[in-house]
Amino acid sequence: MNQANQKNKIILALGSNLGDRAKFLEEAIFELEKKLLLKNIKQSRIIENKAMLLPNSPKDWDIDFLNIVISGEIELSKFNPGQILQTIKKIEKNLGRKDRGKWSPREIDIDILAIDDLQININDKLVIPHQGLFERDFFIDGFKEIELELFLKLRYFITCKSRDQ
Repeated sequence: MNQANQKNKIILALGSNLGDRAKFLEEAIFELEKKLLLKNIKQSRIIENKAMLLPNSPKDWDIDFLNIVISGEIELSKFNPGQILQTIKKIEKNLGRKDRGKWSPREIDIDILAIDDLQININDKLVIPHQGLFERDFFIDGFKEIELELFLKLRYFITCKSRDQ
């Protein structure tokens, strides 16, 4: 295969706990596919979860999320990880996400969980695999449901890496 056209597997987690949550997820998937030229998309089932909140968060932030994990093939020759993050942030904004602070309710939230087994750290602003990948059940369950082999490979790698430190 020509290196320039090599496809990488990207895993994304999406969540919404404001407005028409299912519609926000659907629109985000459509926009991700279109703007990042994703191919062969797989979707986990939608999972409803309690909001993750910091202690002393406002009570009105305690709104259940709908979450889904998707995977697709992306050409990193067309989109480097920084460009992927910028595109995701634009999609979130275009779908109506407002900046209310960390851990606040969101119309849409999109996280990059993994890009194949690549390790990326851009000034701690973009860390791949996602730092919470093995700490959040909805990340784990959705990822395993659609890309079990890659999930197990990453878990093995992360486990071995943490033992070596």
